[in-house]
Amino acid sequence: MGLKIRILSAFVFFTSVTLLDAAPMLRLVTSVVGPVPILTGGSAPAQTVEAYNIGDGSLSLSVSVPASTTWLTASVGASRTCTTTTAAATCIVLQFALNTSGLAAGTYTGTVTVSGSSATIDAPQTITVTVQVGAVSVYVAPGTSSDVHITTTHSVATSSTTQDGNRWLSLVLNGTGSFQFPFVYRIHVAPTDSMAAGTYTGSVTTSGSSVASENLTIPVTMHLTTQPIAQAVPSQINLRLAVGAPPLVYPFDPFVSLVNLGQGTLTPGAVTLTGGSWIAPDKLVPSFISIDPTGLSDGDNTGSVTIASNAANAPTVVPVDLQIVDKGAPLIYYQGVLDNGTFVPGDTVCAGDIMIVKGEQLSFSPYTPGQAPPLASQIGGASITVNGKPAPLFYSSYGQLAFQMPVDTALGTALVQVQRDGLASNTVSVNVGTRAPRIIAVVNQDGSVNYPGGTVPAHVGDYLTIYMIGLGPTSPAVATGAPAPSAEPLARVVGEAVVSFGTGIAAIPSTPIFVGLTPTAAGLYQVNAAVPAGYTGVVYMSVGFPDAASNSVPILVR
Repeated sequence: MGLKIRILSAFVFFTSVTLLDAAPMLRLVTSVVGPVPILTGGSAPAQTVEAYNIGDGSLSLSVSVPASTTWLTASVGASRTCTTTTAAATCIVLQFALNTSGLAAGTYTGTVTVSGSSATIDAPQTITVTVQVGAVSVYVAPGTSSDVHITTTHSVATSSTTQDGNRWLSLVLNGTGSFQFPFVYRIHVAPTDSMAAGTYTGSVTTSGSSVASENLTIPVTMHLTTQPIAQAVPSQINLRLAVGAPPLVYPFDPFVSLVNLGQGTLTPGAVTLTGGSWIAPDKLVPSFISIDPTGLSDGDNTGSVTIASNAANAPTVVPVDLQIVDKGAPLIYYQGVLDNGTFVPGDTVCAGDIMIVKGEQLSFSPYTPGQAPPLASQIGGASITVNGKPAPLFYSSYGQLAFQMPVDTALGTALVQVQRDGLASNTVSVNVGTRAPRIIAVVNQDGSVNYPGGTVPAHVGDYLTIYMIGLGPTSPAVATGAPAPSAEPLARVVGEAVVSFGTGIAAIPSTPIFVGLTPTAAGLYQVNAAVPAGYTGVVYMSVGFPDAASNSVPILVR
């Protein structure tokens, strides 16, 4: 069969940097504190997180908490010998005071922003601090389990009691983290299959800590049900937009979706939005939610998304907090420079990769697609540099840019920066390797997209077109942002590739007939390979090289 060249339309999903001598590089031992259990009306123990420098020069830090989070205050303590990590000798102590006596029962999460000097790489970063005040209430199905995590700063003795005398409740040590901090426990609720539906009560007790407020008894209520149990993903939404930012439009799912943790079939119902005119159904597509900051001034705006359903714990309420800040320089999130295939923070990428940058105030224009290759170096007023060298863009938006990593980017740590309207962002690092293969889509021989829930499977002997990024150097080489050749010699990948159908030692290999850049595209590769005999149904497929392997994706084979 002859090679079919097909371009995947819309394959990207939706300043100059100064290379700094003696630049500090911020790292935190953890970015999550808690949940810290607290009795209603009680005080909570102070918490600490250690920060350290993996770069050069001197690391100087500051911390801030939104004014609306009145129960949380943060400060920077003195440097000391690290006690919770071996990655550095000296750490800066970040201290958090939890002023919880006035909080009603429930779960509260605050965010601490840790900033450095303008020269600090990988700053700012954020730490979430969560407290669990008062009783714990869970919905669970017979024969299943549910866990509520809590943390302490010291090891504690544990016990549990139940009103009915059955052993459905326990408190289990989950892990101790780095050194002795933190101690992570699970309030484990596990009813048996034979227990009748109903409401059960019990309690778990911690004791023996040298911090008095860590010795407490936590009431637990178990709602045992054979009905669906709805859990919202995410359980709360925190947004931050600058004055003058364009409206953001989200499809309802995945902006908020419901997962069924119970039995039966979960049927979502009407969606209600509260909070003001800034959160509303989109005017063009009612199933989308529009977040529009127009007319809002600095400060917090609170609202909610309420979803009716047939779940035992319905309705499901998801709090929404919109923080409005002054317009300023663009901000890249920590580990916010990601490949455009799997989007895993901290993963290694490679030269020539299709990348995204996540952050805030990256562009004040609405979503703006770029031109066909050769790619432009500026879109929507935004531009990107990698190690001081301009990188071409695919599109721009307020919170996300897509760009191509320059093909001559050196191996090791690369520094990425955004410029917008004459203002430069913070500098964020990303690790660059020789190859970082990622599958982004699989297309059948007839041009239909193949995925497990689809209606068009592949068949044995069919040739698939596997669209990928991160396959590394090609021959001939193609310049950054330039279109790949559409006639021989095509830009073929240097190195042998094998497509594997199935996993582990049972995988069946298929030798591709073409591995290279997709003609006329920039940074997009394709692998053409036949489906071998041996597997039908949902089959996991991957592409491997001697020095790297791709992610594994499911496809449908008949």
